[in-house]
Amino acid sequence: MIFSPIFINIISIIIIMKEFSNKVAVITGAASGIGRSIAEKFLQEGMKIVLADIELDALSQASDELKEISPNVLTVLTDVSKIGAVKALAQKTIDHFGAVHILCNNAGVGFANKSSTTVWENSLSEWKWIFGVNLWGVIHGIHVFIPIMLKQNYQCYVINTASMAGLLTPTIGTGIYSITKHALIALSEALKLELKRIDAKINVLALCPGFAFTKLTESDRNRPKELNHGTTTNPELEQMMKAYQQSIENGISPKEVAEVLFHALKGEKFYIPTDHHRYLRRGVKNRMESILQDLQK
Repeated sequence: MIFSPIFINIISIIIIMKEFSNKVAVITGAASGIGRSIAEKFLQEGMKIVLADIELDALSQASDELKEISPNVLTVLTDVSKIGAVKALAQKTIDHFGAVHILCNNAGVGFANKSSTTVWENSLSEWKWIFGVNLWGVIHGIHVFIPIMLKQNYQCYVINTASMAGLLTPTIGTGIYSITKHALIALSEALKLELKRIDAKINVLALCPGFAFTKLTESDRNRPKELNHGTTTNPELEQMMKAYQQSIENGISPKEVAEVLFHALKGEKFYIPTDHHRYLRRGVKNRMESILQDLQK
């Protein structure tokens, strides 16, 4: 018997809904941007979601809006750079929903200002802040949630929001951010291999958005007071950073990122690029070719 493509698509949709309906997803950085759109997409697919974010007002607004789709929304004010806050997030998730099937380590910060500076000029407070959220936030998520998922013995997913910046040679002026994203790619690769070795029912995905229209360059609004000193900018890099900002403003929407991610959950990919900009493909190719060339010498 030959089935039409339309019939096959309908069957695929039904399978997806059966697999993800009523699953519990924890999403950090969920009050806005990519995290907010992932939460909305997951709710539309019948999931239960936990919104975690450091911005109380934005978190409350996101919760109110998303509950119009489904009442299965829990909000937890969370600073992912603090291990105690992430432990509390996990406990509240289990207390409320009884399980966790998807962890989206999505919280991240970018450039504190529209301008930036060199890695040797960056203040130590800048290093501590960006590493605390972008890398330690993910480490905390893995440290707390992986043991829970292993004990559940269900099919689970860990989605780490890296960036195409983690696959490219860093752009001048974006050093700390790019360094954290490179580290996050390596962390995700290590996690995937180690979980595979023990036959764990946990898939790992490295979400790698290119230019997406988010508030990445407005991250300074969430800088902790204790690290709100010693920031510097380099006027010589101002034009370059303006061009980078323009690329972000012209980027794809967070909703498109969420659509790509959900589709990827059904596939076998590990690296999940969200767009296929020629500049990004060329950048990855050039970096890999440079490495291979030097290995051959």
